[in-house]
Amino acid sequence: MLDRFLEQARADEPVYITDVRNAFQAEGKRPFHLQVTLYDGSERSFPLMLPELKNPEEEAFAASYIHATVYNILSSLGAVKIVVYVDTKDGGTMSLAKGLDEVFQTGSPKSGRFGYGKSLNVNERILAVLLKGKYSFAFEVKDISQEEPAAVKAKAPKAEPVFAALPGMAEDKMLLGIDIGGTDIKFTASINGKLAVYKEFDWFPAGFRRAEQLIEPVLTLTRLMRAAACVAAKGAAVDSAPLKKDATFEEMERGIASMEKEAGDALRNFDAIGLSFPDVVIQNLIVGGETFKTKGMRENTSLDYEKQFARISVLCDDLKAFVTENGAVMNTNDGPMAAFTAAVEMAAVGADVSNGFFAHTLGTELGTGWVLPDGSIPEIPLEVYNFIIDLGSFAQKEYDSGDVRSVNNVNTGLSGTLQKYTCQFGVFRLGARNLPKEDPAVFQEALDKGLFVWEGDRLVVPTEPRDMRKPCLEFFMKKAGEPGHAFCEEIFRQVGVYLAVTWEETQYILEPEAVDRTLFGRLVKTPVCFKLMCEGAARRQPGLKQYAADGSLANTSLMKQLEAHPEYTVAQFAQAVGAIYFGCLGLRN
Repeated sequence: MLDRFLEQARADEPVYITDVRNAFQAEGKRPFHLQVTLYDGSERSFPLMLPELKNPEEEAFAASYIHATVYNILSSLGAVKIVVYVDTKDGGTMSLAKGLDEVFQTGSPKSGRFGYGKSLNVNERILAVLLKGKYSFAFEVKDISQEEPAAVKAKAPKAEPVFAALPGMAEDKMLLGIDIGGTDIKFTASINGKLAVYKEFDWFPAGFRRAEQLIEPVLTLTRLMRAAACVAAKGAAVDSAPLKKDATFEEMERGIASMEKEAGDALRNFDAIGLSFPDVVIQNLIVGGETFKTKGMRENTSLDYEKQFARISVLCDDLKAFVTENGAVMNTNDGPMAAFTAAVEMAAVGADVSNGFFAHTLGTELGTGWVLPDGSIPEIPLEVYNFIIDLGSFAQKEYDSGDVRSVNNVNTGLSGTLQKYTCQFGVFRLGARNLPKEDPAVFQEALDKGLFVWEGDRLVVPTEPRDMRKPCLEFFMKKAGEPGHAFCEEIFRQVGVYLAVTWEETQYILEPEAVDRTLFGRLVKTPVCFKLMCEGAARRQPGLKQYAADGSLANTSLMKQLEAHPEYTVAQFAQAVGAIYFGCLGLRN
């Protein structure tokens, strides 16, 4: 068993964590049980088993499996503490258990943590919000003879789904939906049930060095949307120049001034704002702080990152300036927003949403959303994009994380995380890894177009002077849809395989009642690419049902209006529309 896994890894092939777990659980005799105390005081048991290990290489591989499993649990569920139950007479498992404090750097300050320790930074910020800092996370090691059954939380009665009631709330209100991503922000405003104003704005937040660089564009654009919506509500012509995608800040500021003047006494605030933000959100506060989007600020040693991030954390407070006295600002992560959006649209046609909804966004990174039937979102990290799914691919670990051929996470340096598998990073990596041998003409074309660029011995997708990430992704998606590019097709099938492994790991750790997956984002906006991803997923999980958030998702009035728009698509603006409905959730009594 271990020989086979290590042989795959040395051959630079993936070794999926779920395959390792299944093999270890079937053949292992050495207990390594994890009992996790969750934020609400309940407990979850993960009774892991390990096999006998013959040499240091096998010991290192088994340790990588344990560390990855603990990391995946902390990244998604979070924890107050984790008790590890082992046979204390087994020196190997005792050493592995005792070493978790060092691996996860429990005694280090946030600024000093790296790798696995980054998950504790997010966990501590959540503990500070939910439990007011009363608890510090800890590992405990006990003998297996002391293990007691986990204190499992009793299941609450299933709530009546709320999703079908929300579209009607938009019919007599002025509402704003904001979808913040890693390469762009999308805004749409509705007035009395009609989508009236759209705005798309390209940006690169990973390059920002100060909090103001992230906050100020959001507030300026919100003010622009308010002015334009009020002009539209008045029945006057809206100045389209500042709403164009390539409008400069100067043009937008001039547009704000002229449209606020045009609105006059009719200038008013939104009844609610719904916001989708690409980070962990707990009780409307942005609390993660370890994503690619804030990389520039984390690396700016001239400023205190924790103070900078604290300013971003309360973005919703800043947005309250644009809602009415009794209005609401509702914020959640982009993944849960995707799930919420899908649930509202499916409920509109009578679909069964009694189990809630589970969705992923496939864009700059992998977003994950889980929403319960009552519209609530579990207050957990849910950073599934950080999941380590691959314990192999040894050669690809040797590349710097900024090299497109690397499987190393650009935020943590950890190898095998979903960041480099299921989103645009994964497409870039597979193209760079496979095409020089399999389709050299396409690889050369990508170089000639400046989509891939050599920087010494590093291969990158440049972000300056022009951000080439979108064009690079579009290039591979287009090639996959053209005849004669079988290896470009295979890129998207392989992404589908990774999504199937993601499904296995999320089902194991999170245990959602919703077993189907709805996919949002740029990778699914082309039907041929979505079809290829489904083909790849079926290789591993034939029964997995995946749905694309495309025109078929357009069931509510607002989404149908978006579908009919001559310029914008459901794939682009679905989450901004979903954010409008999410804002309505905050107006329910």
